Amino acid sequence: MKSAFHKNATINGEPIQGLFDVVDEKGETNSKARIDVLDVINDIAVVRITMEDWHGQNFVDLHLLHKGTDGWKIVAKVFTGLE
Repeated sequence: MKSAFHKNATINGEPIQGLFDVVDEKGETNSKARIDVLDVINDIAVVRITMEDWHGQNFVDLHLLHKGTDGWKIVAKVFTGLE
């Protein structure tokens, strides 16, 4: 997962390492996700990810991506929980 993110990526405005730590702590899951590409303009893109049953919780994420010399990388992730 880490390779999908830019080294300076953020999650809800905080360093992305927080996400990596939570995922490592929680371990594997049988969640399902749907990815919708919302827009692509030259070297930037926005995608929505709807995640179901990630350790009993549901989420919607928006990811902002940038295409650099090393390919597409997520530079920012924001998410909210669903009930």
